Amino acid sequence: MQVRATHYTLVCPVCGGRYQDAAGSFLLTCPQQHGPALLRAEYTQERFCPHPEHSGVFRYADWLPIRRTLPGAAGAVAWHAEELGQRFGLDKLFVIFSGWWPERGARMETCTFKELEAQAVCARVENGWDSSLVVSSAGNTARAFHHACTRYDVPALIVVPSNCLSLLWTTSDVPSSVQLAVLDGGADYTDAIELGNGIAGTEGYYAEGGAKNAARRDGMGTALLAAVEAAGQIPDHYVQAVGSGTGAIAAWEMSLRLQKDPRYAGRSMRLHLAQNAPFTPMADAWEAGSRSLAPMPDGRERSRLLRAQVLANRTPPYSIAGGLYDALAGTAGAMYRVTNAEAEQAGALFQDLEGCDLDPAAEVALASLQQAVARGRIGKKDVVALNLTGGGRHRLAREKRTATLRADATVTLAQVQEHGAAASLASLRDTRS
Repeated sequence: MQVRATHYTLVCPVCGGRYQDAAGSFLLTCPQQHGPALLRAEYTQERFCPHPEHSGVFRYADWLPIRRTLPGAAGAVAWHAEELGQRFGLDKLFVIFSGWWPERGARMETCTFKELEAQAVCARVENGWDSSLVVSSAGNTARAFHHACTRYDVPALIVVPSNCLSLLWTTSDVPSSVQLAVLDGGADYTDAIELGNGIAGTEGYYAEGGAKNAARRDGMGTALLAAVEAAGQIPDHYVQAVGSGTGAIAAWEMSLRLQKDPRYAGRSMRLHLAQNAPFTPMADAWEAGSRSLAPMPDGRERSRLLRAQVLANRTPPYSIAGGLYDALAGTAGAMYRVTNAEAEQAGALFQDLEGCDLDPAAEVALASLQQAVARGRIGKKDVVALNLTGGGRHRLAREKRTATLRADATVTLAQVQEHGAAASLASLRDTRS
């Protein structure tokens, strides 16, 4: 492992405050008294300079807010998808893929681009870190952080709703000290976030931060950098499915960073983002011209209807300064609603043309590309980056041994609502003893 000197400053988009990470911790929020905002990393290196001596995500180490690089890391791959592009009437479609597809160079054993962010967050943690990072997830993030934290020996507690247990598996046979807390009783992703926030405020636990963690966002932003290397330019359009929208914010931030490099100056990138209907709070708000999300009292019920349940976040960073609303506004972006049937059809098309299975969220992204082209928002000659955020799970299961992750503690939503985070902590401490 290579320890890196401080090469970044955290900048607040509201007050302009500039901060450094303190020893033994990392900063998630601006300490000044104003509304919430996403701190953005500003790097001393303004030119886009990949490092081929590093693997995976750390190929772009100059633009990651990290304290070290980690060995054996995986990264997204990108290529000119000519046959798929022809099917959609596009000459310059570039696919970004994160998952298991060895002949394409994709070797993410978690089969999700969340592995990009997990590796970057682990690299922001100092050696000898003695608190457990608290990570809440609807499945993919949990799998990615379990994999990375186990591999790089970073203490962590992962909180998930019970309906995502089928997504929690590992290919590692290394004993893990990562703890898994499962929230039962009709809980969803947002409930897991709220429980994780409660636990993170107690001794021995530290909030990983979600979208507030600049390492998480810039880790995912490396997916765009892979596309820029493949295309030789900033794409005209960027397409992705969103639940929290953190990955799309990350792509927007990375495009702004690229524009400061004279080689890419003057080029902009439009965001095309999709939600899985009927869970579409951000699409509804954006089309209404609203920075605020409307209440969704039936959010838990809607989330259970989704093919891509990982896209169901009732408290996404949409309204926050520097969040998804600002990303869409800054790029003249568009949002789409994709039904389960449309997503399934898109996945079948990709399997037929390319020979690899897609994660449901990636199917949603592919279906939204079809909508964007049909509506005339993307032209035949435009350079398009399609971020397929996960895939290859079925193939991985055939080629590698996988094991289901087991809960260290299970509590019900009713218990948490009555007793707060204490209910989960008591169960976890019982397992530790």
